Amino acid sequence: MPPQIVSLPWTWDGAREGIGAIFAACAAQPLCANRYPDLSRTLTEQVRRLEAHPLRLTARPPAAGDPVRVVLDGGALVNLLVANAVKAVDVPAALDELAHGNPERFARAQAAGATPVVGEVAHGLTQSVACSEWVPGHSESDLLRAGRRAFPGWPDTVLAQAPQLPFEHDVCRAWDVPAAPRSVRAVTRSDIPTLVLSGGFDSQTAPSSGPDAARTLGRATEVTVPYVAHVVFADSPCAQSITTSFFDTPTAPGTGCLAGLRPPAFEIAP
Repeated sequence: MPPQIVSLPWTWDGAREGIGAIFAACAAQPLCANRYPDLSRTLTEQVRRLEAHPLRLTARPPAAGDPVRVVLDGGALVNLLVANAVKAVDVPAALDELAHGNPERFARAQAAGATPVVGEVAHGLTQSVACSEWVPGHSESDLLRAGRRAFPGWPDTVLAQAPQLPFEHDVCRAWDVPAAPRSVRAVTRSDIPTLVLSGGFDSQTAPSSGPDAARTLGRATEVTVPYVAHVVFADSPCAQSITTSFFDTPTAPGTGCLAGLRPPAFEIAP
């Protein structure tokens, strides 16, 4: 996330880009397109329905554990998609099931976060960065306007909260750290060999931010690995190969594996 552009309003651009890429990949496959037409409309309908009438359910976490109570409202649905809590290849089927009265996939994904592991996330560090660098300079009205541009027709109660970082303005009022100096927004200019990896399905750090980051890095290799969501090098053997090659030859990493990548086969439910 280039520091000169990252902000809470910017998160809506990332959500639109990543979710849109998944929908476009489905639309490009005849089986998926015929079975799940107009996914954007389906998502809008479900966000509006759940925000007006949240579902309160009991669901078992996907890994293990006892069933827990979960709430699925419009904002929860959006954040599950942005977090890749339901894998991209399953998203069309999961949305179609939700529209036909079966919320199980999203409910189980929501249950997965019901018992967070203590020590897994450095909340203090995360909020210190977000509250000092990402929140200042943009108002809550700016965030709402960005949401309306990205997803017109969605409820304001959803669009007023940044995907990934809902209620962040409230959190920052409590965390109460000072704004960082304006220098944190300075554009980085460097000729150090740099590898910039993005994922084509990433709804958290949008793939379009990769070229933005690389633009002022004179010896950067900018790569978007298609069909992969967040944390590209963890999920993509091709990204791992490129990364290893970068360490061996920083100015000319091998990217040949990209040519062999094929779109994923989306789940087609009966």
